[in-house]
Amino acid sequence: MLDINNEQDRKAIFGNEIDILINNAGIMETGPVAEIPMDLVRKNFETNVFGTLAMTQGIVPQMVKRGSGKVIFITSMGGLITVPFVAIYNSTKHALESLAEGLKGELTGTGVEICTINPGAYATGFNDRGAETMMRWFDPQKSLTRPKVFGAIAEGALENQLDPGEVVDAIVRIAEEDNSKFRNVIPETIIPWIKELQERAWTAKKDDPIMMSLKS
Repeated sequence: MLDINNEQDRKAIFGNEIDILINNAGIMETGPVAEIPMDLVRKNFETNVFGTLAMTQGIVPQMVKRGSGKVIFITSMGGLITVPFVAIYNSTKHALESLAEGLKGELTGTGVEICTINPGAYATGFNDRGAETMMRWFDPQKSLTRPKVFGAIAEGALENQLDPGEVVDAIVRIAEEDNSKFRNVIPETIIPWIKELQERAWTAKKDDPIMMSLKS
């Protein structure tokens, strides 16, 4: 068992020769941006961003010295888009996307391969547990978000999650192959939806929602 937030745990790993680092550790804190307690925001960033970066910094030097290795960041479709009430978690995944892209550019020519895997909504239980975290403190009766907006976002949010076997297979394939694509969205069928949401962010005005259902 490795706690990426524990310095001693990390150091114990750094003494081993690592060919492939899969940065998969993460937690999800949910709730509206204007209301979520700051200690929960820091907690989410501590694991998803700082712990992941510390692991990467500890292992990448041996890969560069050896001239080979692969670092895979398991981000999320939420590293490319933002879902209301999931924005804190999404922001940690956006940070990982930026770190991975920066690392790729900085390590070009060293023999070290960097890539991301961006899973959609898979039925691992992670999304369900994440959605429950806000219920420890959130009061919809006192929320700054209008009830109509909250209801529209919450309705069916956890329905139609996918078989996690698909993303497990993708992780194994990408870990074992040579010369992977930098960004790997799984399943690929959600790529047009993600790109449409990104495009909507360029044109949305005051009361225009950016998020839309995948079923739309």
